Amino acid sequence: MTDPSAPPIVCRPELDDSIDNIIRPGQAVFRLQPASEEYGPISHYWIVVVMGNYTQVRFRLYPKKNYFFLVKKSLFMQTDEAFQLRHNRHRRSTVPPSVYIAARIGADDMRKMFSADGRFIVGDDKSVYDGFNNFPLEPNTKYDLMVRAFAKSNGRRKNEFDQRAPMSEKLNRLYADSNFTSFTTKAALRTSAKAGGVWLLGPLIALLIIALLIGMLVCWWLRCNKKSAGRTHRHGSITKVALTGNIMNGVPGETSKLLSTESYGRSVMNPYEQMNGSGNMESTMDLYPVPSSQTRTSGSIYAPVPVPLPCLPSSGGIIGGHSLSHPAIPIAELAQHIERLRINNNAGFQQEFESIETGQQFTWEHSSAEMNKHKNRYANVVAYDHSRVPLSTMDGIPGTDYINANFIDGYDKPKAYIATQGPLPETFADFWRMVWEEGSATIVMLTNLEERSRIKCDQYWPSRGASTYGDIQVVSLLETTVLAHYTMRTLRIQMAGEVEVREIRHLQYTAWPDHGVPDHPTPFLIFLKRVKTLNPPDAGPIISHCSAGIGRTGAFIVIDCMLERLRYENTVDIFGCVTALRSQRSYMVQVNTEDQYVFIHDAVLDAVNSGSTEVPASKLHQHMHALQQTAPIEGVSGIELEFRHLSTLKWTNTRCGVANLPANRHKNRMINMVPFDSNRVILHLDRWLSVNTYFANSFLVRDSGERGAYLATQGPTEQTLADFWRMVWEHECAIIVMLTKTWELGREKCCEYWPHETGAQMGQLVVEPIAEYNMREYILREFRLSDVQVGCTTGLSRTVRHFQYTEWPEQGAPKSSETFLDLIQQVHRTKSQFGIDGPIVVHCSSGTGRTGVFIALAIIIERMRLEHVVDVFTTVKLLRTERQNMVQDKEQYQFLYQAALEYLASYDQYTMS
Repeated sequence: MTDPSAPPIVCRPELDDSIDNIIRPGQAVFRLQPASEEYGPISHYWIVVVMGNYTQVRFRLYPKKNYFFLVKKSLFMQTDEAFQLRHNRHRRSTVPPSVYIAARIGADDMRKMFSADGRFIVGDDKSVYDGFNNFPLEPNTKYDLMVRAFAKSNGRRKNEFDQRAPMSEKLNRLYADSNFTSFTTKAALRTSAKAGGVWLLGPLIALLIIALLIGMLVCWWLRCNKKSAGRTHRHGSITKVALTGNIMNGVPGETSKLLSTESYGRSVMNPYEQMNGSGNMESTMDLYPVPSSQTRTSGSIYAPVPVPLPCLPSSGGIIGGHSLSHPAIPIAELAQHIERLRINNNAGFQQEFESIETGQQFTWEHSSAEMNKHKNRYANVVAYDHSRVPLSTMDGIPGTDYINANFIDGYDKPKAYIATQGPLPETFADFWRMVWEEGSATIVMLTNLEERSRIKCDQYWPSRGASTYGDIQVVSLLETTVLAHYTMRTLRIQMAGEVEVREIRHLQYTAWPDHGVPDHPTPFLIFLKRVKTLNPPDAGPIISHCSAGIGRTGAFIVIDCMLERLRYENTVDIFGCVTALRSQRSYMVQVNTEDQYVFIHDAVLDAVNSGSTEVPASKLHQHMHALQQTAPIEGVSGIELEFRHLSTLKWTNTRCGVANLPANRHKNRMINMVPFDSNRVILHLDRWLSVNTYFANSFLVRDSGERGAYLATQGPTEQTLADFWRMVWEHECAIIVMLTKTWELGREKCCEYWPHETGAQMGQLVVEPIAEYNMREYILREFRLSDVQVGCTTGLSRTVRHFQYTEWPEQGAPKSSETFLDLIQQVHRTKSQFGIDGPIVVHCSSGTGRTGVFIALAIIIERMRLEHVVDVFTTVKLLRTERQNMVQDKEQYQFLYQAALEYLASYDQYTMS
């Protein structure tokens, strides 16, 4: 059964002044028109009246509520059965609500009315409109009138207001709204002559009110002009004025806008960038490289940019053409603004997001054409006609110019992006033709091919070698680099009959969860920076797609637009940006939940708080020299300021409820060093063991490259020996790295959890020593780990290699990183040599300090090898989102920089065998 949908267009009611002489002061006459029945028959209409003072009254009563939310709630209440009973019982009430339904008109009655004269009198004080009161209007009062049209239900819903967002299980929305018509009723006629000379008071009072209003308007105008002198525009405005602060060579530095000052009064900036200016930096330095042809001088006025068609919050918030002002947010107030929106379980985010028009208020005739329907991955995700990407027509065949894709404007750059769906097998050729014709050099893929056993996108590139897609004669895969959160591919394409060969970068973000949004935005920001770095400045639009090309794609574009804006302005306008995007492609930023909207805010705030700390590996020495200088105000080095700034950052999903349960507290070596509930290692329950043995003070960390994950844990205690070895067994670990001695400074740091001469049983496992080798900086032990639990007859066993690093001093950090780098190299060489797939277990005593250094340095080195960049700050920040206090003190933090420098000096071309 076809699911009916709301009508595409509902005409705005037209005020009729032609019969003004017969209209009483409490009435107004409007001409109404039936709505389009293109998407299904119409059931009925509502005539909705909103009093002119509704905005003022509601904001006075509910200063923190959203206007659209309040009006929507007022109308929704009038659909409640209990409300209807009360309404009908007291329908002769003379006090109308601020928002009310004046009449319900059936579709047949509307057609008859339109065939006659189309006139409807608002305020005739009748209650014959299906039980609704057409209350008389107040004389000389401003009102707004709107028509809501309802499609006829097919019986699949209980409530007319059930709706279905793209790819969800709910139904299409059954109603659509017209824009509002504002009008003012006539003044009341005087019926008594007893007033005498008092009639003079009326004009005098009116003149006084007019004078006051003029004075208020003048004051308001002067105040706005004063503010606008030092204020920049919102997203989508016509002109953009560059800020004068922190600009070098005509190009604002990235950190000048991505950072406010931290608690120590200093912006946590990239010193290398600060010294050199982003105009002279290599492309890998700048999150948003600006070509020399586009550099802007301080104070210049940019060329006008076409403003996208307005996307007014109408049907979503039932306010038609009226929009609640959402001013741009200064970056200094962004954190507080987000905290306010988070109150009451993101109630503010939900209200603000729901007030944005969901979309589909423009035409999409090409998408709905019969010849093109099979090219749409989802029937209700279409490409607007006014912004679609037209392909060249092939051999004059109708429909060959269609692809489900839309141009999206960026910050100060029309058609900066193309948002499209994940290609289908029947659209592979069209997709590659679009890449060629638009001159695009970068494809951003924000989905996996399959998620939750559902195909999200078909593979439109070759796994190896070359393939042909329509007129794109050759698409060859040159290189693939798999990283922890994304995969980079280099492709080469050539159009049939042409000599030109082009290189395309394909970046696929693989860490977006199947459901919801990422826990932390930092990996996504790293991915975004890589996209911007690799995309040539003179290339065509960045092509971005997920599955439908609206949710994750919308989030990607909004975040990029806001970060680009922050390079030139001190404000962000996420609300306005999402609104603008939805005027160019429907449903941009998933509409069935505010999660992506919240994620966008978190990502922008994360960029503001952390700034640019990534440098090219070739410039690390210069960067280190700048960081070692003493800041004049704080009196400490830049490295120490970076480390201090880490402690000021706030993380989400940091609840540690399981670790602090009474049954588990004795398993924690330190009460304040416990894993988060969100990423802790879970042991399988075993019927032969206590029900409390599912907990281990451990968590998993993803590596930067192809080598897999680490399992970070505390040093085992006597109470957790069996759990430790069971964790090693269940997670298929074959390498353990120990970064402490059993005793240091007269205190036990870790129990000796391995046997020396004969095997020892640890719960259902037996650990048998095989060999021991004393190396210069570490001891290598080999064990056989066997499963001998009751009822197990498989005789499974595994060889586990144990590296104990012996060169870490009892206090501070090593003076030289040479032996530590050798350890990291040997561990990963062993893993590669023996084909080990499971994670590497790393522990010290608490599982935070030295453990954090080992994992952080391994990730830093791998990024240097694969991406040729260094970002110590972000690496440690990422680890701290997984476990508190990873890399515990400034000495360890400085050791990371020192080790990275020594690695560069010792290993040519950043190779790690």
